Amino acid sequence: MNNFYPNNSLLNNKWKIKDCDERQVLMISQRHNISILLARLLNLRLIKDEEVFNFLNPNFNANVPNPFILIDMDKSIDRTVKAIKENEKIGIIADYDVDGSTSAALLYKFLKATKTHVSLKIPDRLKEGYGPNIRIMNEFVNEDIKLIFTLDCGTSSFGIIDHSDYKDRDVIIIDHHISENQLPKVYSIINPNRHDEKNLLGDLAAVGVTFLFTLGLRKKLREINFFNKEDQPNLLYTLDLVALGTVCDVVNLNKYNRNFVIKGLEIFKKRNNIGISRIFDNSKMNRSPTSRDLGFILGPQLNAASRIEDSSLSSKLLISNNLEEVDLIARKLMLLNQKRKLIETKIFEEATEQAIKQLKQKIILVYGFDWHNGVLGIIASRITKKFNKPSIVISFNNKTGIGSARSIKNIDLGSIILSAKKQGFLLNGGGHKMAAGLKININLINKFHDFLIQNFEKYESSIFEKIEFYDLKISVNEINLDLLKYIEKLEPFGQGNEEPKFIIYGMNIDHYKILKEKHLMIFFNSEYNKNIRAISFNSVDTELGENLINNKSAKYEFGCTIKRNDFNGEEQPQLIIEDAMIIN
Repeated sequence: MNNFYPNNSLLNNKWKIKDCDERQVLMISQRHNISILLARLLNLRLIKDEEVFNFLNPNFNANVPNPFILIDMDKSIDRTVKAIKENEKIGIIADYDVDGSTSAALLYKFLKATKTHVSLKIPDRLKEGYGPNIRIMNEFVNEDIKLIFTLDCGTSSFGIIDHSDYKDRDVIIIDHHISENQLPKVYSIINPNRHDEKNLLGDLAAVGVTFLFTLGLRKKLREINFFNKEDQPNLLYTLDLVALGTVCDVVNLNKYNRNFVIKGLEIFKKRNNIGISRIFDNSKMNRSPTSRDLGFILGPQLNAASRIEDSSLSSKLLISNNLEEVDLIARKLMLLNQKRKLIETKIFEEATEQAIKQLKQKIILVYGFDWHNGVLGIIASRITKKFNKPSIVISFNNKTGIGSARSIKNIDLGSIILSAKKQGFLLNGGGHKMAAGLKININLINKFHDFLIQNFEKYESSIFEKIEFYDLKISVNEINLDLLKYIEKLEPFGQGNEEPKFIIYGMNIDHYKILKEKHLMIFFNSEYNKNIRAISFNSVDTELGENLINNKSAKYEFGCTIKRNDFNGEEQPQLIIEDAMIIN
């Protein structure tokens, strides 16, 4: 069935309504006593009949994986129990992004609850780059630390954590990045994506793996009656950290991850973590957070620390119980994020100029000199989104370049980067399907580019078409609070469980307001739905905004998501216009 629209949209996208199995939809609707529309949305998310009840009525305990199915979990827990019992000092090295920071805060707080001496160190993103390094390892040696954890890093740290200088230190890696066929020679490696694993947990973020580790560790400590009843860590209260790291690392919100995020959002309401609460307060957010808030409000501010200045600030904020310290860090993160936006805008413009010249290729490689390393990942994400092609953004300082890569659905970019490293085109590199990092000598940039072009030849051109997929086409008359309830039953939204998108017809523009000189608030004159209104963010001075302002009388169909909003004390649906098409 061809559900493509014949023309391109105002943003030059192709529109396609997703195919739906109407027989399955009817069956789901009847068996579970739900509306046809909700059944259709479930079917489009590939939720099978036997999964529907659990999806709509999630049971947290029933959906927590058994930690001990992971290789090295038992071994790692036994070693940690020994360290706790014998009062050994424990060191933690964590990545500087949100997944790493939340993993660090989670493990640090658990170990502190056992009265263990813990030393946490975060690599300097701008000076040292990703993963464990010799400076940190030497500091741990000087502190007489015998057991070292690496969180959200370590799987590809050959020659550092397994260096002969540290052979009397036990290193436990807790990670989720794709491994090579060989692994660092360390005490143990807990990673659902290590090459010899055979489990279905590969979509877990590092913080999810860390949570399973603490779950198993608490179980073993209980078995030896380590805790007094009142001293046992309540791991349920750490799920705000798990949800935050999971959403911000853009992993698939499948069975387990969705379970963590749902429960984690409930924990956010309790405001247990004063650092997270202060960021929300500074951002003037006075409602219960959604998964989108984690990704677009919390995530950028926490990441701003390592991108612009001090990599350790985000983990300090998540760990601290000192109100004065938390207030200082939270305000600093907000300022750093504002600075990050200015830097990002300038580099994005330069990178986009290069990208436009490569549109006939299936992968985009752009680079510059002394681009700020802290924003390369964001630039790569924006270029990938803009052109629907995997992109690699590299900044060279003298002859060495640091790069970030982002991919699109159906292309495992992490594996391609690993292959390039094995063949000698990169000094270092690794990651997972959708995101990777790399280090390269400038003399190899052309060979690396040729390698990429050759590797991407096998992909069909249709994968790279800029297509916007919509769940359903509905009339304005179908937009009501019942529809909102159906949409909200599918939450939380994120990678692998995207927010429903609708093509909406039957609306005529009545008038508009410009908000903050960049957003459009649009009012409609609908005979059946007089209160309906919409907002189109950042659309002023774009093709979309200019048409909506100057061509109000045209017959439009709108590509939208639908939110709940409070109009004068009354809850109403609000459209978020992402695109539009003029219908002849």
